[in-house]
Amino acid sequence: MKRFVGIDVGGTRLKAGLVDATQKVTNEEVVWLDDADKTEEGMLKRLTEIVPKVIGGASGVVTVGLGVAGVISRWEGSVKRSPNFPAFDDFRLKERLEPLIGHHVCLDNDANCVVAGEFLQGQVAHTLAKIGSRDLIGLTLGTGVGGAIIIGGALWRGVSGMAGELGHIIVEPGGLQCGCGARGCLEMYASGNGLRAMCEKTPVDGIDATSADLPRLLADAAQAGNATAKTHFAAAGTALGRALGGLLNTFNTKTFLIAGGLAPSFNWMEEACMAELRACSFDEINEGVELVTASLDEKAGVLGAAMQWMMAPHD
Repeated sequence: MKRFVGIDVGGTRLKAGLVDATQKVTNEEVVWLDDADKTEEGMLKRLTEIVPKVIGGASGVVTVGLGVAGVISRWEGSVKRSPNFPAFDDFRLKERLEPLIGHHVCLDNDANCVVAGEFLQGQVAHTLAKIGSRDLIGLTLGTGVGGAIIIGGALWRGVSGMAGELGHIIVEPGGLQCGCGARGCLEMYASGNGLRAMCEKTPVDGIDATSADLPRLLADAAQAGNATAKTHFAAAGTALGRALGGLLNTFNTKTFLIAGGLAPSFNWMEEACMAELRACSFDEINEGVELVTASLDEKAGVLGAAMQWMMAPHD
């Protein structure tokens, strides 16, 4: 039986697993990262340690797939730059890792991997099956905003393999300064950083805007009836809906996936999001559109990283 290793390369940890031909994830391993691991040499060392642990005594491993946040050149197998790893500078991860582990390596953006995993095994797969579609646009709402576009069951990666940077759609011209250099990016509103900026400008009673658990705390406050918390979520939802409306007009899909750390709080954004989505897209196009939240939790990134090869039939 063929097997595939998937590794979700996060800013604080590596999460890896062994995936079989039925897409079942086993042999999961987690390695927490320190500063020394965030250099190119440090990361190579960690990866060469975790891969054999995940494989164990299994045979038939044909590829090792990695999902990394940042600007990824899939065709080169390199990390051009990454917000989680500032020391990476056009890090040619594929060509350097392959001789160390003795396996073929695939590299992709982490959001592509999460959305691919959900497409293959998550609740959204059932939604798509009901309408007979294999088209999906997914957004990962976390500290920032990532995205992925699936057309006909294949990830659309663009000419350079870097498509899907949906977090950098401009939703507020001249708005907040984004780390990418532009102003008004979606990432600055419908994200953990966006909610933090709102809470710093307009505090919510009893909530520390710097808390790593801010989305949940805000959701609890909204549930308790806090009007300011509800307003912040509505602002995030409006920004998200503006971006989704434009994507609807462009791709004419019927299904969006909402993943990432803010997904459990999405119900507080949904009403504003849908209202803005409808205002920004043709009625004939937005009719019947569904927004589905992720269901696989942390397994999605591992599964998508391992199976990214099957999401790219034209590679």
